[in-house]
Amino acid sequence: MTNSFSSRRMLAWTAPVALALTALAPALPAQAAAKPTPTVTAGPVDKDLNGDGLADLVAVGGPGTGLGSGVWSALGVKSRKTGVGTGQVQTPATNIGLRGNGFGGTYSAAEFDGGQVITGRFFGGTEQDFLVYYPGGAYAGGGAVIKGAGDGTMLDPVSGNQANISPDYLLDANGNSPLTLVNGYTADGVDSGIPDLIGISGDATNGYRLGYHPSFGAAGLYFGTTTLNNSTPTGGSDWQNWSIASTETTSGVALFLRNATTGDLYLWTGVTMVDNGDGTGTLTHTQYQVAANWNTGVAISTLQAADINADSTPDLWTVLPNGTYRAYLISGLSNSGTATVTATRAQRLA
Repeated sequence: MTNSFSSRRMLAWTAPVALALTALAPALPAQAAAKPTPTVTAGPVDKDLNGDGLADLVAVGGPGTGLGSGVWSALGVKSRKTGVGTGQVQTPATNIGLRGNGFGGTYSAAEFDGGQVITGRFFGGTEQDFLVYYPGGAYAGGGAVIKGAGDGTMLDPVSGNQANISPDYLLDANGNSPLTLVNGYTADGVDSGIPDLIGISGDATNGYRLGYHPSFGAAGLYFGTTTLNNSTPTGGSDWQNWSIASTETTSGVALFLRNATTGDLYLWTGVTMVDNGDGTGTLTHTQYQVAANWNTGVAISTLQAADINADSTPDLWTVLPNGTYRAYLISGLSNSGTATVTATRAQRLA
């Protein structure tokens, strides 16, 4: 597609928005009890689900994750000494996905099986919402956004609280759906009120690339993927071998990039999407090598980025297929060597 971002976003008013199912099945499973209304802090923190100023952890469950089907929410723990996040979370985590994704038709936690769940203000409000994307399976290439309640849980996925994401809206120039998606915030400098997305897509014939998916100011509506010409952090084109996780700090959008086979872990800070106006673009950034031989060959079911300890440097949470989580606090970023990575003790999430 050769349109500029601004012209593509004008198409939002003519593109159909998929409507959520409104019929409720009888005897819905009980949802997690609502917590007291949170006191919102003056400075919003990315991944803060309950407004207490701390980043929180979200993981999808199901087969191969060590967690039951659904979406698991665990609120961050504050240090009594420093007043910032420690990397630990309140356990056991709460399953907030008991009523399903709103379009699968079963109204069960199993509707999240095989999905990827990320957070962001995907309805344009003040609360952190939940976006589930399916790289494969029955819902391959599509997904949904569900409103957050502002207390670490999600609202019932009924009309008004949920919006579908059509697979057609996320295809790259060769008709491929993303292998993965993360929050792109407003890396292109155009604030529609809804975060954009960044993904990896491609095929063996045409190769794999990063892609930028601009929002059109309505929940679940993305249109016109921009192919990004960035090489991998090590200078290659094998994007299918990399996983990504994003967050936003006081210095802007940040992106972790991990190659599980080699153990390479990199961080891009100050990420900005530059549009070439011809359907292609580039992510400008400052690159740091965080670690070498980091969890080499280790399967990670959830990789979540956040500024856990409020030092303006992005950190990581991992959740392994055995259901344990661990935080990795990052400091000492350097242009001439690897960073300092402090790992917390692994613990059961639920």
